[in-house]
Amino acid sequence: MMGPTSALTYSMVRDALVLHLREDAAAHEAGRVDAVGRRFDAVERSLPRGSGPEFRKLHVALTFWDGWIDARNAGWPSSIDIALAEWPVLARGIASDLAADREISDPRVLARFDVGANPSLGGRVQTLAARLRAV
Repeated sequence: MMGPTSALTYSMVRDALVLHLREDAAAHEAGRVDAVGRRFDAVERSLPRGSGPEFRKLHVALTFWDGWIDARNAGWPSSIDIALAEWPVLARGIASDLAADREISDPRVLARFDVGANPSLGGRVQTLAARLRAV
């Protein structure tokens, strides 16, 4: 569906995020956490670049997904405010919001992964946000 450099439409990327977040939630809950994020790079490369308001929820979802992958790669640090079992629950909530084409509603997700509303977020969140805004 997605080539290495092809930009897709908003709805195509939204639908891909919904599908992959749900798949990763199921994999995580089945104990296959190594499967989380396998499609991340393809989705990120396909996301149209820019900072239009219509892409805000896609950026938040992608930044959440990146944070989930990073938490897994770091061994689920206990200092993070999202517990191991909460990641798939949050992913399904984001997927439901995206599937209904509404803004992401979980306040913890927004506080941690919405760089537009929280410009003081640092590290990986800022790096990914800058990459997504690049044209």
